[in-house]
Amino acid sequence: MVCYDETVEKFPWLAPPDDMVPETYGSGGWKDEYSCMPSSEKSNLALADQLAQLLENEMPAFLAAIGKEAVNTVRINRRVSWLEMTADEGKAVTYSTVDGKITLIGDSAHAVTPSLGEGCNTAMESAVKLMDSILLEMKEKETDSCTTEVLSAAFSSYGLSRPKDCQLIQEKCAASSRMKKK
Repeated sequence: MVCYDETVEKFPWLAPPDDMVPETYGSGGWKDEYSCMPSSEKSNLALADQLAQLLENEMPAFLAAIGKEAVNTVRINRRVSWLEMTADEGKAVTYSTVDGKITLIGDSAHAVTPSLGEGCNTAMESAVKLMDSILLEMKEKETDSCTTEVLSAAFSSYGLSRPKDCQLIQEKCAASSRMKKK
């Protein structure tokens, strides 16, 4: 769930501290997370109640559809990219599976907050980068056919190279959405 400034103003517990800047990530802000799951060391049972109240006020039909029990396992992950959470420590974030059979593109790979208007731009750039990877792979394999082998290699190449471009944009958007309006 990506929240607009108005939602964060109404529910301030969703936001990291106001004094967060990119240089201090991980010290209590964007990269830190907390959970209402009892098994978590950072468990915060009030989080489930807060989220249930937010959903009841803002999206009651959604809450009715998922049930109040669903919020009992909620986590707030303030990391700019959910993929950062899935990469093992010291390993590169990738938008594709190891075998290159699946790759992510657009918001499924790199959702951004709406603060800088970069969502569509980033998605379009990713589409071009994916196509570039496919064409480069075809050229390297000296083929005019886009085979499964070509696609898998291109997906893997794109998956490893594209996050480096997108994460900076995601971080800038996230930091911008926290700037106070003057």
